[in-house]
Amino acid sequence: MKKNSLLKTRNVLNKILILFFLISFCATFSQKHNFKEIKITEPICTYHPDPEPFDKSKIENLRKSVNLTNSACSNFVVNYDGFTPEAQAAFQYAVDIWAHIIESQVPINVNAKFEVLGQNTLGSASPETLNTISGVPGIDPNAWYPAALYEKLLGQDRGEFGGTNDIKASFNSNFDFYFGLDGNPPSGKHDFVSIVLHELGHGLGFVGYARKNELVGELRSNNRALIYDNYIQNNENVSILSLPDPSVELLTAITSNNLFSNSPTAVTQNANILPKIYAPSEFNQGSSYSHWDEFVFPAGNSNSLMTPRIASGEANHNPGDITIGFFKDMGWGICSTLSIDEVNVSSNINVWPNPFTDHISIRFTNLNSSKLQIKLADIKGSLIFSKQVTYDGGDSINLNDLGNLQKGIYFMTITNTSSNLRFTEKIVKY
Repeated sequence: MKKNSLLKTRNVLNKILILFFLISFCATFSQKHNFKEIKITEPICTYHPDPEPFDKSKIENLRKSVNLTNSACSNFVVNYDGFTPEAQAAFQYAVDIWAHIIESQVPINVNAKFEVLGQNTLGSASPETLNTISGVPGIDPNAWYPAALYEKLLGQDRGEFGGTNDIKASFNSNFDFYFGLDGNPPSGKHDFVSIVLHELGHGLGFVGYARKNELVGELRSNNRALIYDNYIQNNENVSILSLPDPSVELLTAITSNNLFSNSPTAVTQNANILPKIYAPSEFNQGSSYSHWDEFVFPAGNSNSLMTPRIASGEANHNPGDITIGFFKDMGWGICSTLSIDEVNVSSNINVWPNPFTDHISIRFTNLNSSKLQIKLADIKGSLIFSKQVTYDGGDSINLNDLGNLQKGIYFMTITNTSSNLRFTEKIVKY
């Protein structure tokens, strides 16, 4: 009896010690990791029809979507509410395009509604919540992150708040949409796939929180700006975050027609020119600040998807390299094969050594004198360098001084600018 009683006492003591340890651990974890969340109650961004007719001769390059034969890099889970079968099919097609662009190990949950909206509204979307956390590498504790990006960086669902949906989006069931998947809507109809792509882009993070409050501009919420805001400046290299908030100065900036993105990858993809942000003299809630400029990236431009308007007959089934570059700098992983044209048009090119340490030699057979464009991109599709060379038909071309590159996988693309033939080789730095 005494022995059994002693064992029971020990078991109780052990349970108390374990419980005490767990409580202490949780308390320590809470002190180290300070979670914050804001629930978005109103749509941040809205999409409007452009009254100007679209020049159908510009559509051919825009109707081509991302290659969907590759494996998806993320998993979208959509809750469909009110959708017709054809509307749902078009929505899912847009979802699949984004799933082949961005990488995430955490499912991205979307609550999508097909319902009656305002007369001049095609659709609207926003992150379900804005989140941040301290003490986690890769997450800026002083910035708000859209829910989906936050979970991607955290590596898990934001279960500490009990949240489920990451993006909420609504689309106007009263509009006469084109639900085809070929990116060729007839005049008079708006391409639903393009509209969904656009709105999902906002839900994934292409969105700022700038707003007008009577005679001042506001940017932050609870003393934090969105991660998007970290990459906005004027043409004098003045960051939007350096302005008083709230202030008249901030209102002047967001209505100045003089805002640009300084996202390094986006700038690189824009021929080293800062892409212009839509900031008209009259602040339009839902349009201003959270889009590319309509005049710099007009209908027919490959980066026009994230501008504030879309015309009937217009379609764009790819966010564009500039937008994707912006996403990368905000923290999204980008599918490794996205921006790499892996069509080997010739077996007469040899890249050696592979793997390499500090240099590469490119050898040709049966190639006459040619002008070549050589590009090197990392596994995320970011351009490392681009070089034009003239091959005289003789010895190999040498690329030296590669020792500073980080170890990893790269893609080398060689384009014959005369014939437009292209060769892509995966190379490894060790």
